[in-house]
Amino acid sequence: MNLNYDDVANKWNEVFKNSAQDVPKSPLTGVEVFDKGLSWCCSNADTVLDFGCGSGTMLFLCALNGVKHNIGIDISSEAVRKADIKKVQIKNADFKFITGGIEKLELIESASMDAVILSNTIDNLYPEDAERLMEHVYRILKNKGRVFIKLNPFITEEDIKKYKLKKADGYLLDDGLPLWNNTNEQWSIFFEKRFKIYKYDEIIYKQYNLCNRLYLLEK
Repeated sequence: MNLNYDDVANKWNEVFKNSAQDVPKSPLTGVEVFDKGLSWCCSNADTVLDFGCGSGTMLFLCALNGVKHNIGIDISSEAVRKADIKKVQIKNADFKFITGGIEKLELIESASMDAVILSNTIDNLYPEDAERLMEHVYRILKNKGRVFIKLNPFITEEDIKKYKLKKADGYLLDDGLPLWNNTNEQWSIFFEKRFKIYKYDEIIYKQYNLCNRLYLLEK
């Protein structure tokens, strides 16, 4: 199995090359479940890390929720470049954006973060890398630290056939962007190896007719 993410990084570089440079003006997005989940994650948090941060939107929302120190890591150099341009628009908070993958988490001190965000990220990793990621998340979080995890919807066998999606191995789909297509039960078992599940909910994006899965975890 090819575990190289270079093609993924190149795809996201193309996406972010022409992306907008505006930043959120309010901590509220208008999606209630999302907003409440992020507010819970940021509550009393001084330091937050977003792995798979893209051009920084989640961290800018964290700053608007009162977080002072924000670190983002993304494999897309173009996304990080855009995040660095945009961050000057957010006052009363500092930001550090890093280009790279899981190896960059080794730069983060143990028990140094109040919260971690994984937004449509962990299920786009190969399973062995998802394990490595969660090991690092557990290591860098302080005691009682919080994790905000947003996942893509589960794709049924019927839809896999309908859209002719490529199965790489078991529950892993790979059409250029890996998708670890676990059920809710499988994800719960995976997360509970290291964390307590504080809450599970579903985020409905009506304008896109899309549902994302939300897990809020505590160390």
